[in-house]
Amino acid sequence: MIHRLIIATFCVLLVAIHTANASESIQTINLNKMNPDEMSTGPYSYFIPPYSYYYFHHMDKLGYKIDWVKRSGTIYPLKNPNKLFTTSYTYNNNTYTLDQYFKRNAVLGFLVLKDNKIISEHYFHGSNQNSRFLSNSVGKSITSTLFGIALTEGKISSIDDPVIKYVPTLKGSGYERVTLRQALEMATGIAATENAADPKSTVHQMDRSVLRGVPSFTDLLKSLKADPNVWPGTTFNYVSLNTEVLGLAIENATKTPLNQYMQEKIWSKIGAQSDGFLFRAKAQPDQCAFGCFNATLRDYGRFGLMIINGGTLGGKRIVSSAWIKEATSPAKYTVPPQGTNYGYQWWIPSGNSQVFQAAGVYGQIVYLNPVRHIVIVEISAWPKADPDERWSEASKVMEAISNAL
Repeated sequence: MIHRLIIATFCVLLVAIHTANASESIQTINLNKMNPDEMSTGPYSYFIPPYSYYYFHHMDKLGYKIDWVKRSGTIYPLKNPNKLFTTSYTYNNNTYTLDQYFKRNAVLGFLVLKDNKIISEHYFHGSNQNSRFLSNSVGKSITSTLFGIALTEGKISSIDDPVIKYVPTLKGSGYERVTLRQALEMATGIAATENAADPKSTVHQMDRSVLRGVPSFTDLLKSLKADPNVWPGTTFNYVSLNTEVLGLAIENATKTPLNQYMQEKIWSKIGAQSDGFLFRAKAQPDQCAFGCFNATLRDYGRFGLMIINGGTLGGKRIVSSAWIKEATSPAKYTVPPQGTNYGYQWWIPSGNSQVFQAAGVYGQIVYLNPVRHIVIVEISAWPKADPDERWSEASKVMEAISNAL
């Protein structure tokens, strides 16, 4: 009895000693004072440090409308660690420890699972096990999973159906010639760009819809035109609004709001420990499908375990194994300059077909290695949205951890 009590106390301490900076000062944001054109670059934005250190695990404190994704049922158990885990990695000819990585890359939360055992768990900048972390584009992979469920249920007839079969309001827009498969593969041929440094980029219109709710996501999609020089299905072009199209298609096909469908089909089945939520501007009539989800670190881990287990967790079938295999296989298109492959809203590192991941700007990662039964969840607050060097370093860390296990 005493032995078990000592071990239990030690496991609690393992998590507690890695929960850092709990009392640091909070830098607050007023949404009404944020400039949508500077959401991705700052300086006054919840995407940018020091504000992101707090809001990336407190998005419900900003005044957005919250669309809850409720948990239910028995919590899927994760075994606590019984020893400290650490490893080193090499990047740019220098060797670093995990603790150095956490500091160098503004990590807020970091979780390593092997099967259902917690190998390592860390929290920083006031976050803890109960914090709900912003997904950014990790949410796209969740939307892809919902799409696969709707397809399997027959709510969506075919992946090669035209978008306008399910979202008829997009007739006359650039999406009129696009199929659902092409939206999944980010190969829609839409005349849109996602470059925060370009003031004319479509991403600034999207940011305005996120922050102000006007225009609605649907109206913004209706305004997008086809690129006359790019036919759908021929060229990769990462546009977050393609995922919004998929979200609208799911809602219309299932006649269910996105958060409720996620709740019914995923969150109530994976044994989540906490409710998740989507957010949107109070004036925004459309739910956000491309990067507005929030959940605890461990629940992201449970979602990852379900994926590497072929669509099941705790004896419950959530999505078909055939869909997971198809969704995480490379499409025809290669993403320059790194040569990373893309499936259906999942990233697949080239040359490593055994590994895939969900990824979001500013350092949100759910790394999955089905062969080695490893899930790694990283939530960070990088100072820039999409820096190649930080993605490269993160890859080295994930590989080092996977090899060490």
